[in-house]
Amino acid sequence: MRRIDFRPWAGLVLSMAVLGYVGCTSNSSSRPEPGAPAAGKPAGTAGSSATADTSGPSDSKLLANLGNASAVLVVSGEMNGYLEPCGCTEGQVGGLIRRYDFFERLHRQGVKTAQIDLGSLTKDPAAARGGFEQAKIKFDHAIKALKLLDYNAIALSPEDMKVGVSEALGLFLNSLGEKARIVVANVDAPAGFEPMFAKSVIASVGPVKVGVTAVVDPAVIEALNDPDKNLLTAGLKRPNDAIPAVLNDLESKSDYQVLMVQGPPAMARSLAGAYPGFDIVVARSEYDDVLKQEAELLNEGKTQLIQVGRKGKFLGVFGLHPGDAKRLPYVAVNLGTRYDGPGTPMKQLIQDDYRTALRETQVVENIPRRAYISASGTTGATFVGAENCKKCHRETYKKWLSTPHAHAYESLVKDRKPGVIFDAECVTCHTTGFEYETGWVSEKKTPYLMGNQCENCHGPASKHVADPDNREFRAALNLTPEKAEKNRVCLGCHDLDNSPHFEMVSYYPKIAHKGLDDYQDPKLHKGITPKLAGSRARDAAPAAK
Repeated sequence: MRRIDFRPWAGLVLSMAVLGYVGCTSNSSSRPEPGAPAAGKPAGTAGSSATADTSGPSDSKLLANLGNASAVLVVSGEMNGYLEPCGCTEGQVGGLIRRYDFFERLHRQGVKTAQIDLGSLTKDPAAARGGFEQAKIKFDHAIKALKLLDYNAIALSPEDMKVGVSEALGLFLNSLGEKARIVVANVDAPAGFEPMFAKSVIASVGPVKVGVTAVVDPAVIEALNDPDKNLLTAGLKRPNDAIPAVLNDLESKSDYQVLMVQGPPAMARSLAGAYPGFDIVVARSEYDDVLKQEAELLNEGKTQLIQVGRKGKFLGVFGLHPGDAKRLPYVAVNLGTRYDGPGTPMKQLIQDDYRTALRETQVVENIPRRAYISASGTTGATFVGAENCKKCHRETYKKWLSTPHAHAYESLVKDRKPGVIFDAECVTCHTTGFEYETGWVSEKKTPYLMGNQCENCHGPASKHVADPDNREFRAALNLTPEKAEKNRVCLGCHDLDNSPHFEMVSYYPKIAHKGLDDYQDPKLHKGITPKLAGSRARDAAPAAK
């Protein structure tokens, strides 16, 4: 990111972004988007790959790159709670609705599919914007989505267990169909959950049989901070103690053998080298995007190791050919706008049912809130809203009102997707003081905090409003551009998902307003008692284009 000399604008207010995410995944890399087989690898040969650009390849080209296979294995994983792109910036890719459309396209052409997932369906609640309750609801709907897509196997992921081991197992038990299984070779099925656990599964895809197993890094399971982790550790083994017997069984019953590894990529490579009987090894991804446009060939080309990226952007697809177990053409599919089909059942699940659950659970209203402590250590101030700032900073207020930040909440209300105002991951960047004790709660209780206002960057202003000339209170609100950049204030919302092209040098001048007000009137130095009733008129001024 380029740096800018902020001295001419020192002391200006810095508004945060108006963006949140339900599953915002943007193709923010500057790398070219390949749309053809990788150089030096003809389509349809072992190890070949063709990654779709954002619009996606034609269906016929996709199948040609898969060797015109009539059966395919689709690999996904590490969705990390990104159920769909939120649409708050151009170029976002991924999402379960597009994944549904991808499968529908294959099935309409008579292509049979088996589908497996590496796990990590949700995000660690401790790091999730929406908090524990929303992470759990996301996890539940992600499981239901894989059931709707008729998945054959889901690897056990320690990340998913962070919603609570018993909670996660219960959600799996309630939502998995009879066909889908949690597959893990080195963990024994916990008591009471035996029907949904398997050491391996055989997926029949037309005349082809695909044998699938998975292992999990024991150290990560042991490190779970959960009193119920004994449900998993009681029968926990080293991968090397579990794989040989399972692989031997799969080789006798299936045409292709697949290993999913929930552990560091180095572990996946080590296990692939130790057990060359596997045709495919699925490793955890080192980056969000698929950087390698072809499978990594191991064991003299016998084994293909793949990473399918994170956040649900990509699918890994193998062409399966009866009687030719060595021929495994591979395509990494970027779920771009080409796959914006109706996806009606998945759309119902991910947009309507999911957000109905958020509304009924009152995730936004019940988000855990904390006290606000300023950078200078000042405490006790409360959020009062921009209407109270306007009384002394009238011209500054007008400047803010002309920007999209002032209309952030309206953008949620008018969003084409239903119910986003009930989504904490969106609301956090579209309101003021969210997650703080006196910040945004709801349109009914805190209407004066709609939109992305002054206090999101400067902090709660009640003390300053009551005593404007108090140096301590003014210092607590002081935020220079240098401080904002150093403390990554803007990047709380202007992140790579939601604002991939954000640069202070180009964004900051749009909100600059130094010197718009003077404070010569003695009345401006007397202080006021903040009025919190009512709300700023939504249509007080048009948003800047």
